[in-house]
Order: sequence, then structure tokens, then C-alpha cells
Amino acid sequence: MNRYQALLLIIVAGGWAVGAPAAGQPFKYQWNIRDIAVADDDEVQLRTRNKRLIKKVNASQMRILYAVKSSIEQVAELAVELIIVDGDQPNAFAAKNRKGQNIIGINFAMLDILGLDVHAAAALIGHEMAHLKLSHGEKRRASADSSGVMKVLGGVALSSLGIPAAGLISDMTITALETNYSRDNETEADYLGAIWAVEAGYEPEGAVRLHAEVYKLSKSMPMPFLSSHPSGPQRIATLKALSRRLSP
Repeated sequence: MNRYQALLLIIVAGGWAVGAPAAGQPFKYQWNIRDIAVADDDEVQLRTRNKRLIKKVNASQMRILYAVKSSIEQVAELAVELIIVDGDQPNAFAAKNRKGQNIIGINFAMLDILGLDVHAAAALIGHEMAHLKLSHGEKRRASADSSGVMKVLGGVALSSLGIPAAGLISDMTITALETNYSRDNETEADYLGAIWAVEAGYEPEGAVRLHAEVYKLSKSMPMPFLSSHPSGPQRIATLKALSRRLSP
């Protein structure tokens, strides 16, 4: 077994504490996708330091997400760390850590929705990156109560060899997880994210498929993603119109 076939470990330095609104979905574990994407196997096992299995993820999907993130970073001219977090209710978020690094998080359940659809992944990552580029989170938090801050303690290490994960941060304070963006914020992020996706070589229809699937699933299960990313027939229709405008 080579080192990239080994297991990913998450070292939790004190667990997590949250003062965020009840509608939020705090997470306990985080992995930097940069480290997962280098795996040679078809499947990567995410385990705790005690070797407890948390999740098996598709290595091809991880490579797709990392490639999409890298492509959109270039056209957006914005550096972002993409992390995978635990969670059984579909969610994604954009945030900054205490050092000012841009963070985009995608949880396990959202991975199931994305599958291997590179264009849906581009829509999601482009949208979240647009929120960061346009400073939507900071603008909303300027008038929000500081009790909505989530603090996640923990550093990430790769495999049983204990290889550091490029120092993602051992003390990550996320303040944008529960941001309820305004309708204008969402429209701006949809538009800019779609433009970036197209400039990076992806199809704008990915956003339509993503929101259609999220809306369908929201009828039968809780969907924290919708608390900050309202969806529905009108949003989907708007995305379809945007897709037609951006298609060659």
C-alpha cells in the first residue's frame, strides 16, 4: 500500500462548540480536499485518529471537485480552500477562517447530490466563491449578532503516516455558515458564479440541475442549504433563463 492509499485522519483538538442558530448544521470533522484528491485508489476512507470509519468517498469525485475548484479560482482570481465536512442533510457554505483564508465547505450529503456532475459542481463552487468575492458574508455579519459564530477546533493530517495537511488551520472560526443571504446577494452570486463556470469551460445548465435536485429532495427531508440558498420553481426558472443567455 502506498502512502496515498492510506487512510485520512482527522485530529480533533477539543471537539466543537457552537452558538449558531438552531437551523444550522454544525460539523465535527473536516478534510482538505487537496489531500483527498491525490489518492490513487477508487475509494478513500475517511477515519478518525482512533481509526473509526467516518465515510468512504469516491476518489474520482474528489479529483473532479478539486479540478473544478482550481479552474474557477483562476478565472475568479480568488484563492480558496475547499473542505469536505460531515453531515447527513445536504449543505454547502462559504466562510473565512480566523486568518482571513477563504473557505468553501461541502458536506457528505451534498456530495451525494453532486455525484460526478462536473457542471453542477462548477455551479455550486462558483456560486459560493462569488459570495466570497463579493464579500456578502462580511456585509451581512456587520449587522448580525456575533453569537452566530461557529468555532471548530481541529487540524487535519493525512494517513496513518501523520503527514500534515498543508496546515489548513488548527483553529477554524467560521462566521458565515448561517448567513442568510438576501435575494439580491443570491442573484449576484448566481450570475457571477455562472459566468465563472462558463469561462472555466463548464456548462451553465449545471446550476439548473443542482437546484432542481435540491428542490425535489427538500420536499422529503430537511435541507439546511435552503436556509441560506432559497430555491424553488422561480429560482430554477431564473437559472434556466440565465443558462440560455450564457450558452453559446
